[in-house]
Amino acid sequence: MNKLAIRLAVIAMCGTSIGGAALAEETLLRMLPRHTDAHVQNFNPYNYGGPSAYVQDFAYEPLWIYNIFHPEKPFPALATSYDVADDLMSVTYHLREGVKWSDGEAFTADDVVFTFNYDKANPEFPIGYDIFDAANDSGNIVSVEALDDLTVRFNLDHADSLAHLTIGTVYPLPEHIWSSVEDPRNYDNKSVVGTGPWTEVTDFSRSSYKLCRNQYFRGDAENKIDCLLYPQLSGNEQVIAALSRGDLDWSGDGMTDPEITFTPKSEYNNYWLPAAGNTNLQLNTTKAPFNNLEFRKAMSQAIDRQTILEISTFGLTTESKYPIGTGEFYAGWYNEEELAPYKYLMEYNPEAAAKRLDDAGFVDADGDGWRDNPDGTAIDFKMSVPSGWTDWVNTLQTVSENLQDIGVNANLHTPEEGSWFDTIPTGDYDVFIMWVESYTTPWRTYKGMFNPRSMVPGQIREPAMHQMRIPAIEEALEVVAATSDEAVQRAKIQEVELLVAQNLPVISLFANPSWYQYSTRRFEGWVSKDNPYVRPMLHQGTPERVIHALSLKPVN
Repeated sequence: MNKLAIRLAVIAMCGTSIGGAALAEETLLRMLPRHTDAHVQNFNPYNYGGPSAYVQDFAYEPLWIYNIFHPEKPFPALATSYDVADDLMSVTYHLREGVKWSDGEAFTADDVVFTFNYDKANPEFPIGYDIFDAANDSGNIVSVEALDDLTVRFNLDHADSLAHLTIGTVYPLPEHIWSSVEDPRNYDNKSVVGTGPWTEVTDFSRSSYKLCRNQYFRGDAENKIDCLLYPQLSGNEQVIAALSRGDLDWSGDGMTDPEITFTPKSEYNNYWLPAAGNTNLQLNTTKAPFNNLEFRKAMSQAIDRQTILEISTFGLTTESKYPIGTGEFYAGWYNEEELAPYKYLMEYNPEAAAKRLDDAGFVDADGDGWRDNPDGTAIDFKMSVPSGWTDWVNTLQTVSENLQDIGVNANLHTPEEGSWFDTIPTGDYDVFIMWVESYTTPWRTYKGMFNPRSMVPGQIREPAMHQMRIPAIEEALEVVAATSDEAVQRAKIQEVELLVAQNLPVISLFANPSWYQYSTRRFEGWVSKDNPYVRPMLHQGTPERVIHALSLKPVN
């Protein structure tokens, strides 16, 4: 062997030895916040077409994390406390000292002020502050001011005891990065700068990528997970198979009979399905036939919910008793006596549905076998659900057949998940099947459903896809927010429930479980029925998921 070859061999041996000693195996948490056909290099925290599901909570933090399962035990995040003024006209947050963005810059009150002003200047970019809009008589936050580096005050247009529920959950942006972004909606944010535990994107490909630890995160020393690994999967069956093989640790997918199709496939497979929010049909009430109350009532009466409960969703969902959009999660807020007259809207009665359509003028005007609008125009609409969401695909297939049975030409539409989400803000849709989020109070759920700012085309959010403004509901929600009297709050929430039943802006289907699967192959510390310290879901809209991830520890 010549001298050069010997020299190279020695270097290679040393490199292997040194590298092997220095590089410990990464601790990876493999998880699936959402389905996708392919990952894209876009990590914009407010791009709800996909990227936000991976970086909110894990890379970008809110001021406050509410613990829905245990409201008395919240998780202060970028703030350590907040004060609601005695006159309810402002909310002041006290920020955590020493917090840094992942590039080493200090996080201060100026970042919070910037984020509010950025939201105000870019209304099409869905940051989510409830900004006061005098022209549309909506919103409440008038201004935000930094009292010092660690104190920020939100000033309100009218008294609001619950404003903190929507203010504290917004994810501030770093001013030194985003102040130069002129088109935030189309900004791909390839270099993530956040304050959360995982901010560094590595090993990116269309089939997977890692989000690795932030060395500046205040709890980095206690964080046992080096990186979050996001694989590309696009169907419920693929996800269950990946969990069973050990390619996935955490997911939240619909399942068929889990004691037959899931737990027997691996000794490490576990699940828990606690009660969650309602699943509704979101109808685009800005156009016919959905702008007609009698048509909406007929749709509701035509749906065979028992078949959906027992067959379409595999017996894993539960009945929604009343047509109020929020479901059994808030059963303690019901006024059963007032809602009882509307229970018929939740009962399968195709004969009554057909008669209601006849009486309202929805008849077959041209003899093609399908009902038409009263003005003679054809009824032909799509009901959309992502192609891999088995239980919801089954549900809309059942609804489609139910409606066709009474002469309504309704058809199932199953786009790719990313395309489905991209359509929501546009308002260019007919019917979507959609969840509602559950919070510590139904006020927050209804606030999301009836926030006028969430009904503007280009800015439409999931709970408000119906786009129906009901002034009496908006007024009742304002009264709830303007008082700390629980008796008044309860009475007004019951008014809202009654108004939803009377106007039917959405069609209630069933109460969804919290879909949650986990593997004990590599980690311990999982939320379970015996240890329900937070909501267990991995889906976006569950800020507690970062607490869940940080609570996990590698097995052995």
